[in-house]
Amino acid sequence: MFGFIRPVKSELRVRELDRFKAVYCGLCHALRARYGRLHTFFLSYDMTFLALVLESIQPEGANTIACRCDASPLRKKNVLEADDALACTADLSVLLTYHKLGDTVADERGVKRTAARVLRVLVRSGYRRAQQARPEADRVMRECLAQLAAVERDKLPSIDRAADPFARLLAGCVPVEDGMDARVLRELFYHIGRWIYLIDACYDVADDWKSGSYNPVILRYELQEPALAPVHDALETTLSRSLAAVYAAFALLDVRRDRELIENIICLGLPLVTRQVLDGTYQPNGGQSRHGSL
Repeated sequence: MFGFIRPVKSELRVRELDRFKAVYCGLCHALRARYGRLHTFFLSYDMTFLALVLESIQPEGANTIACRCDASPLRKKNVLEADDALACTADLSVLLTYHKLGDTVADERGVKRTAARVLRVLVRSGYRRAQQARPEADRVMRECLAQLAAVERDKLPSIDRAADPFARLLAGCVPVEDGMDARVLRELFYHIGRWIYLIDACYDVADDWKSGSYNPVILRYELQEPALAPVHDALETTLSRSLAAVYAAFALLDVRRDRELIENIICLGLPLVTRQVLDGTYQPNGGQSRHGSL
């Protein structure tokens, strides 16, 4: 998907880094088992974060096993065994991928649009299975994306109204029954969704300026050039407020495991990405040559 949510490796303990990799690989295995190899290519750090949070509140944690895979056929890797949290995250990943490809088809032109159209056909069978498994999540995604499309069509110069549909999309996908944790999780992922949408808009300013595509940051601040420097402080303030709300919600969760790892992501990883995007130094995948490397 986006890939903005990631830990700061240098601040992780060895066991925390191993845990992040195990959850990442476990989600990859869950996607392959439930939907086939093609869907593993859409695995993201953002969905790994969702899996981590869902795993952290499970009464009992899943076991870790050593096994080989397509990415590591010779050396066994520690992989989190499939459980309800990974299965749910895999389903949501497939749904989001399908709808994101649809958004690309609607918004892009040329090669990108053609590639997205082809990929959408290839992942359609997986999407239909995920839709059957999570019909309510799919309904929420469709409604929120339709609202987002209307905002983009009307070119509303409001970052809050633009970010709200995507924020509600993530919040509405929380797969827990009503209760304290459900309300807190929805609050947490609402502000994660708002942050993702706005940080992606900031990152895309130059491309959207060139193509003429809708970008709420350009319109809201009436940018006269494709640069964030004139509005750096204002953007940093609104993005930091979302991150503060994310941590405030996380602090209310009944977390049973991985607290330090998740706090690394929220308190260090997301602020670092915020600074890098606003300063123009952000590199997708942390500048690594392949996805999944930390």
